[in-house]
Amino acid sequence: MIIWISGPYGVGKSTLAEAMAVKMENAFIFDAEEVGNAVRENYPNCPYGYIFEDYPLWGEFCYMLLKDVHEKFHKDILVPMTLVRKESYRIIEKLLRDGIDTRLIVLEASYQTIHDRILARGEEEGCWCMENIELAREGTASLPGIHIQTDSRTVNDLCDRVLSLIVNL
Repeated sequence: MIIWISGPYGVGKSTLAEAMAVKMENAFIFDAEEVGNAVRENYPNCPYGYIFEDYPLWGEFCYMLLKDVHEKFHKDILVPMTLVRKESYRIIEKLLRDGIDTRLIVLEASYQTIHDRILARGEEEGCWCMENIELAREGTASLPGIHIQTDSRTVNDLCDRVLSLIVNL
């Protein structure tokens, strides 16, 4: 199974993925951001901007790598990565068409909660993530999938909730 965890920058995607990996017997965390860095850094002058989804090859490479890892290693794959473009859901649609059980979890929180979480992880006021909170909140809100409000939840509570939801689908 592939579990893509989306949500605004700073909402807790990586923290949740790490907690889930501990509780799941056979889980692997796939770093789609590293794929994005490899794609973006090999284009001169960042022609598509800073959002990885705007680079056509990012989505294709993520799809191909996820499919390959799934088929060769038979592990549950956790993908903590913000999707702000509804078109990026095509990565998940392609995996589903290939018969790969793929779920999308969308974490949501208030602006203030996300702001505070970004500061708590050591970033500064005005950083890129902070400047793009609303873009990410709006973009992720329009995605299909299981939407979960995280404002008042602990990581452990959230982890248990997500695991119970994906088991019961």
